[in-house]
Parts: sequence; structure tokens; C-alpha cells
Amino acid sequence: MLLAAVALLGALALLWVTGTRNNEALVEQSSRAILDNALSDLQLRGEVTLEHLAEELPNLMYFYDFSGLRSALAPVLARDDVEYVQVFDLEGRLIHDGKRVLERFGERMDDPLADTVIAAVGRPEDRPLALWSEHRLDLSRTLMLGSVPLGGVRLGLSRGAADAAVTREQAELTQRLRGRFESQMHWLFVAFSILVLGAAGAAWLIARGLLRPIRALAAAADRIEHGQFEPVEGPNPRGDELGKLVQSFNRMALSLRDHDREIRRLAYQDALTGLPNRLMFRELLDQAVGDQDHELTGLGLLFIDLDDFKRINDTLGHDAGDLVLTEFARRLQDRVAAFAGHSEAERPVIARLGGDEFVALLTGGDIKERCTTLARSILSSLGEAFQVGDRQLFLSASIGVSSFPDDARSARQLLKCGDLAMYQAKLEGKNGLFFYRDHLRAAAEENLRLEQLLRESLERGEVDLNYQPIVALDSGRVVGAEALLRWHHPELGQVEPDRFIAVAESSTLIDELGRFVLARACHDAAAWQESCPGLRVGVNISGRQLLRRDLVHLVEQSLAESGLPAACLSLELTESSLLHDRDLAAETLLALRQRDINVWLDDFGTGFSGLNHLRQLRVSGVKIDRSFVADILSDPDDLALSSAIIAMAHSVGMRVIAEGVESREQLELLRDNGCDLVQGFLLARPMPAAEIAAFRPEPGLFDPASD
Repeated sequence: MLLAAVALLGALALLWVTGTRNNEALVEQSSRAILDNALSDLQLRGEVTLEHLAEELPNLMYFYDFSGLRSALAPVLARDDVEYVQVFDLEGRLIHDGKRVLERFGERMDDPLADTVIAAVGRPEDRPLALWSEHRLDLSRTLMLGSVPLGGVRLGLSRGAADAAVTREQAELTQRLRGRFESQMHWLFVAFSILVLGAAGAAWLIARGLLRPIRALAAAADRIEHGQFEPVEGPNPRGDELGKLVQSFNRMALSLRDHDREIRRLAYQDALTGLPNRLMFRELLDQAVGDQDHELTGLGLLFIDLDDFKRINDTLGHDAGDLVLTEFARRLQDRVAAFAGHSEAERPVIARLGGDEFVALLTGGDIKERCTTLARSILSSLGEAFQVGDRQLFLSASIGVSSFPDDARSARQLLKCGDLAMYQAKLEGKNGLFFYRDHLRAAAEENLRLEQLLRESLERGEVDLNYQPIVALDSGRVVGAEALLRWHHPELGQVEPDRFIAVAESSTLIDELGRFVLARACHDAAAWQESCPGLRVGVNISGRQLLRRDLVHLVEQSLAESGLPAACLSLELTESSLLHDRDLAAETLLALRQRDINVWLDDFGTGFSGLNHLRQLRVSGVKIDRSFVADILSDPDDLALSSAIIAMAHSVGMRVIAEGVESREQLELLRDNGCDLVQGFLLARPMPAAEIAAFRPEPGLFDPASD
């Protein structure tokens, strides 16, 4: 009897130790499974988001569409699990972070992970670079334009929700296991005190009943760890704490399964329109391109972009823009349904890629004819106004058309060709369609090559400045000079400014060029002051430079380093550059005026400025665009416009420069109409800085007697 009691006590002790260890193992395994699942979901969401951004951002980044970049990044940044989203160039300089104010634009990323992220740009792996830390997951991938890397996109996801879920489930599971185990052990000891002889058998039976469900729970937790969200197998008739634990575990498994299904639904469907999103469309497109039948029948892609959609968001707000996008998606579905008729097999697949970009994929029949028919139907659907509140809005669209296998041999190439064709449709006047041609890809690759060559030339000192004199009409005295970029490449020779400046303005290179021009122009103008006190230098400022919050600081730094008086510097801005962010532009202009720096409105007359706008801007003066001056002698309209510009500027106390003056007759006509200053080939061609101080206009050119 004593031996039986001792044996039973030993069995109970062994059962206690074994049960405790099993409980701890179950808690640890379940916690690990929950954490792994939560982190896998977090990484999946991040990779889905990056896949979407990697398709949408390259063109926006290449054309430096800041509004488009913000529209693409802002919804991502607004998510609860996203700590940051960053678009950066090949050197790791920040291009956009989804915020309204770009406080760190152009600055190099300097966090602990930045060097690893930047070094990975251009790597051949398809999956994003994943860097885990204690509190977050950092995902990044390369942004490619064709086969050329432009930079990267980076996403920071918080681990907070995943860690909280583990802590919560771990505490609940531990509490339930402890309660169940203590309850069972209590009854074991009661049974032991009542019936010693039967204790050994009772302990064996109870232990068997305890360990079997625990093993079942452990197996279910292992299945969840591998993505199989199924409940514990077999019936569960128990009504005790262990039975309740099994029920709770099953509810958790089913909840995880539903959550996983919802994540996958959100990953493939556009939340605003209900259409397939970029990720789902890419999978469908990959399948279609991989189908051998389509090698013979072909595929057609329509790349659709609403024209000037940004204007709606800027003037009426994003809610109005969302209403327009939803209505356009409905019209798109109606036109596709009417186009397909009763043939579901040939019904085009439509999707929203993001922003105001939509696509349609067609199969069967004469692909080009079918693409043309559907594209024209879509364009005609925009003839009806969009009703937004009490406003009626009329929109148009540009549609690019590409085909497989004629234009592309892969899904990615097919999308890229359609995108290039769509941009060409915009360049040709919008509200139309354009079929892809091989020269479009060649032009895009040539621009990328030119950008790289220009960057290298800037580093080697092959980019320089020339200056074109500006002369007062009333006295013939040289009062200043405009700084003009010149690029002489060892292989390309002298590259036209219109060609390389456009390339620079579509990339971060314009920032480096802008800093170079500002510093060099101030240095050269400071050297003129000894022999020509007060001689001013004019520097062109791009729209991108104006968006930088450090522009005023850069100007002050250039003036301080060169010693040039602030009054001898004139910054020339185009009308269009002031429209990107009017609040920031007004703030910058005010800061420049307070520092006694002149600001001139360049190419005046080509935009939308009126008298009221001029009063609000309070610039120092305006420059009449050379396109008006060129035909001022033969076109009465250009003469009338030039005269009106001069009168309007004088009415608000501003001076006027006419650029592009090439004949004496133009000069005399401008003087008769009260123009203040002139520049052009009649006076002098652009010249090196060293020749400006000694330059004098041709004698008699400004002599009143020559009138």
C-alpha cells in the first residue's frame, strides 16, 4: 500500500512536471506561431504595397511629378502600420516622403539602415530587401525605368501590432492553461486522499486525458505556423477548462483564417473603385502573356490616364477627385460590357493602377482594331459631364496602346510600352490615343543616358556659364547680364541647352545644376563690381528649386561666399513654377524681397498671369517672352500683347525686359512702346564672364537720332 502511495505520489509529481513543461512548450510554440504569422502578414502587406509603388512611381519620379508622387505616397503613409515611406535617388537623396511639405527634399538618408538600403539599389533579386529591427520592418526595392535604375522606394512598417497580438494571446493562453492545470491537479490530490489504491490508475487516466488535447493544440499551432488556419481536429465534448481552451483556440484559428482572406482581398482589389488593383492586374497579365495561345492571337493593352486630373484635386479637393474616379470607373465598366456583348471569353480585363491611371487588357480577333474601337468608346464616354455637387466637370483622357508580342515580349514591357505611348498621346495634345512605336523607348533610354553624361560632366567641370548682356533702352548702358548654361562634352560636342536642361529638370540633377549656377554667377558678378559697380546678374530658378525650403538659405550662402551685394542678384522664375505650390511660392518671394533680392517673372505672357496676379506676386519686373518679340513687326496681335504687358507692368510699378531682340526695327518699336530693358543677338551673343565688364553696345544703336 505504501509502495503504491509512493508510486502514485511519484507519478503525480512527474505529471506535474510534465504538464508544466508541456504548458510552457505550448505557450511558447503558440506564441511563436502567432508572431510568425503576424510578421509574415506584415511583410506580405509591405511587399504588396512596394510592388504597387514600384509600378506606379518610376514615371512620376522620371518626370518629377511631385503632385503625382504625393498622391501615390500619401494613402500609404496614412496607414496605421506605416511609420514612413520614402522615394530616393541613386545617391540616397530624398525625393518625396508623402508629406505635404518636403522638409528634407534632396538630403541624403542618414539613418542606421540607410547605407544598406542604398547599396542594395539595382540588385537583381525580385523580392524587396527586408531589414528587421526590434520595433519595425524596413522594406525597400529598386525603382526601374525599363532596364535603368532611377533610385528606390522604402517602407517602414511598425511591429507594434504584431508584438501586441503575441503578448495578448500569450497572456490569455497562459492563464487558461494554468487555470485548467491547477484545477485538474486539485482534483487529483482530492482523489488521492480518498482512494490511495486507485490513485495510480486514476492518475494514468487523467494524465492521458490531459496530454492528448494538449498535443492536439500543439499540432494545430504548428499548422498555423505554416499558414494552415484550421481548428483542432476531432470532436470536443469536454466541458471543462481544457475544452474551453480548445474552443478558444479554434476561434482564434478561424479568426486568423478570416483575417488572412481579408488581407488577400485587400491586396488584390482597389479600395476606391472596386476594380482589380495593380497587383492583381499584373498577375492576370503575367498569366495572359504566359499563355501560349496568345503568342498567335496576341494581346492588346490600353493605358488610360485622365488629363489634368490634378486640377480637380487642387481646386475642389480629394473627395471630389474620388467621386470623379469612381464615376469614371463605372463608365469604363459600362463601355467594356457593351464592347464585349455576351462573349465573356473576350471581355476585356480592366483595372486601376493608381491615381488617375487605368488599364484594359484585350484578347482575340484583330487586336489593333479592337483596341481602337474600345479606346474611342472610352473617349466618347467622357463627353458627358461629371456631376460633383453643384458643379459640372468635363474631362478628357490620353490613351496609350501597346500589343503583345509585336511591341513587347513580357508583361512588364507591355505595361511600360503602353505607359510611354500614353505620355506621347499627352504630348500630342491629349484627348486621344497613340499606338506604341519603338522610338519612344529609345527616346526614354537616350534621356537617361544623357542625364548620366551630364552628371559626369558636371563633376569633371565640363559645364560652364556664359552671360548675355541686358541693356537699358533709354541710355544704352549695360545694367546686367543673364547667366546661361553651356555644356561641351568630349564626345557629344556642344549640347543645346534646350536638350540637356529638360533632362536635368526631370531628375534630381537640376538641384546640383542650380547650386552650381547660383554659386558661379554670384562669384563672377562679384568680380564685375570693381570696374562696374551695381552691375546685376540674372539667374534662372527652376520650379523644383522653388519647392526647396532651403532656396533662401542657398541664395544667402552664395552671396556671403562671393561677397556680391544682394541688390546685384536677380532671380528669374517662370509663371508655371509659381503655380505648383502657391503658398510656398508666396512665402519664398516674401523672404527674398526682405533680403533686397530682385525677383523677375520670366517668359511673361505664356501663362495665365493678369494684373491682379502681378499685384499679389509683387515681383521686381517681368520679361516679355521671345516668342512675342520675334513676330512683333509682322503680327499685330503680338505687338498688341507686348504693348499691353508693358503698360500692365508699369501700372503696378514694375520694369520690363524684352528678350530675343534681333533687329534694329524691333528695338525701336519696343522703345516707342516704353520698354525699359532689352537683351538679344542684336546687342550681343552670350559671352564668357571675363568679357562682360568691358562690353559696350554698338555705338549709335541707342542714339535717339537714329529713330
